[in-house]
Amino acid sequence: MNIGLILLYKYKGKQYGLDGNSYDGLNWFDSSSKPSFQELESQWEEVQSIQKKEQCKDQAKSLLTKTDWASLPDVQAQLTNASEFISYRSQLRELVINPVEAPVFPTEPEARWK
Repeated sequence: MNIGLILLYKYKGKQYGLDGNSYDGLNWFDSSSKPSFQELESQWEEVQSIQKKEQCKDQAKSLLTKTDWASLPDVQAQLTNASEFISYRSQLRELVINPVEAPVFPTEPEARWK
């Protein structure tokens, strides 16, 4: 369990200090009650899921950026497989909008020029 990640995702805006990654190192300065070890532990699976989905989203955005050139009208007119790029980018956008924990990224098409 990563207490720092749990605090980052689930306790935004709270005031605390964390020395190391143990519950004993958690100093709570916020006016709210310090979460118990059990509360933090119960949130770990959810935080892992959130983090995996964020990684999916970030990777999909990165792959989209690498093929931005293929969406330009003058380039599409010169590609014989422009529809493959449109489909590829559509699948990536779907992963940005609806990220999943275990994504299967589509294979980038190879440009075929007229």
